[in-house]
Amino acid sequence: MKIVVAFTFLAGLLLRVPVTAEDSACKNGSPVNKSLWDCCSMPNLINQDIRADGHQKYGEQTMKQMKLEGTPRGCCIAECQLNATGLYLDGMVNRDEMTTMFMDAVKDAPVWQPMVRDLLDECFRQAEANKDIIAAGAMLEPSFEGEKICHPISGAIMRCMNKNLFLMCPKESFNEGEECNQLMDYFKMCNGI
Repeated sequence: MKIVVAFTFLAGLLLRVPVTAEDSACKNGSPVNKSLWDCCSMPNLINQDIRADGHQKYGEQTMKQMKLEGTPRGCCIAECQLNATGLYLDGMVNRDEMTTMFMDAVKDAPVWQPMVRDLLDECFRQAEANKDIIAAGAMLEPSFEGEKICHPISGAIMRCMNKNLFLMCPKESFNEGEECNQLMDYFKMCNGI
């Protein structure tokens, strides 16, 4: 399973609006076979092995969930990652520990420090503003055989962090090229979806 698939899902996790042509393109996922980290030398907030493990376990399920209508489903990839780091337990993300871990991840990258700090505040604000949608997603029943229902809070926070760090990628950290430019255009178009 390609990493870009799951991060595409994370980019579309919180809110769904009536379907337009752009929405349909966003729901279908990234148009390129590149991850955010292939295109931007952004910090790894979560250990790469932990990220890969979440993708391996839940990537196929995520692809099926992307096609479902209705209340957004929780992202088991993100929940798996935050479980592995000890940042998530029973529908709660430990904000203080997440802040410490994420700021430690950028301790040697001063250009990213204010972005990570400010985005953490913004992403938790967004999650609070969408707490009813997140709660509804946690109460869903499986829609297909074998589907695991995960609490949406992990995906909401990680979607917000990864998507926005990528969108804010400094020019000197961005890998120019056709596919990376397409990926950036995709995330700009699908920013609110």
